[in-house]
Amino acid sequence: MKFAILGAGNTGKAYSAFLSHGGHQVLLYDRSQERLAPIQARGISATGVVEGRFPVPVTTQLEDCGDSDVILVCTVAAGHRPLAAGLGGVLRPGQIILVTNCCWGAVEFDMELGAEAERKGCPIGETGGQLILCSSPAPDAVYLKTVGLACVRPEDTAGVLERLAPVFPQLCPAANVLETSLNNSNPISHGPLALFNITRMENGEDFLLFGTGVTPRVARFMEKIDRERVAVVRACGVSAPTELEMLNSFWPEPQESLYNVLHNTPAYSVTKGPRTLDHRYLTEDLPYGLVPYVRLGRKLGVETPCLEALIGMFGLYMDQDYFQQGPEVE
Repeated sequence: MKFAILGAGNTGKAYSAFLSHGGHQVLLYDRSQERLAPIQARGISATGVVEGRFPVPVTTQLEDCGDSDVILVCTVAAGHRPLAAGLGGVLRPGQIILVTNCCWGAVEFDMELGAEAERKGCPIGETGGQLILCSSPAPDAVYLKTVGLACVRPEDTAGVLERLAPVFPQLCPAANVLETSLNNSNPISHGPLALFNITRMENGEDFLLFGTGVTPRVARFMEKIDRERVAVVRACGVSAPTELEMLNSFWPEPQESLYNVLHNTPAYSVTKGPRTLDHRYLTEDLPYGLVPYVRLGRKLGVETPCLEALIGMFGLYMDQDYFQQGPEVE
């Protein structure tokens, strides 16, 4: 298959290496030629699940993505709407558009590009989380750690799953995009972690995110905001696993509490905390992850005092009104 991958960050490079290793044609797009230059010169060096160096064609022109079978969107949430607008007139009939980090990406692509996609028979979907977890030790390298599960939009689910099954057999159906975007485990853990370690982040300190970063009280606060999330999700008529249930589903040894799963899971034991405030824990997980729960709660009559307090403190600290940011979920 032919894949156009939008975004040359950690995940975009991981998908590029993974798919190239599988014999698929890959085109990697990024608006930054500076980011693409090392890849253009040397390809992508991958270690972990996939080993080797893979030459990957690159481009800064979205128009070049029209020849692919699948467009994988691997950018941060704030890039979804601009990318959707840039793809206007580019789509060819039958292309799959798949947003890989949920965060209301399918909704925003549909709002911006839905009419053309429907006319051309291009299903727009999203996964309920990252299918590939990775880190990036160098500009032209990526380390693949593991492959998990994901979900796509409901109206075209069966056809999309059937077409992607040879490449991503880990994908499974979700009920709808509310289920994929509202049951995202990242914001519930990342929000409290960022707030209660914010001076470490601002000072650029080297610390273990789930080691020194998570105390029993931090974990209990996560549980408080997760109870509010679950209430909002259920009010939307969607199934709502708890944060603990979601995290336990990722790993082979279930734990009895959030504190235990974050401290006892080997994959978390080496995760370093952010060393800057310019990080997706603030720029993505706040406006696209936590704020929508508050907005929907207000619309549906569900109180979210702990979430509002958390977002409000971030706003005071960062001098930003996060409640005015993020997707249009109403």
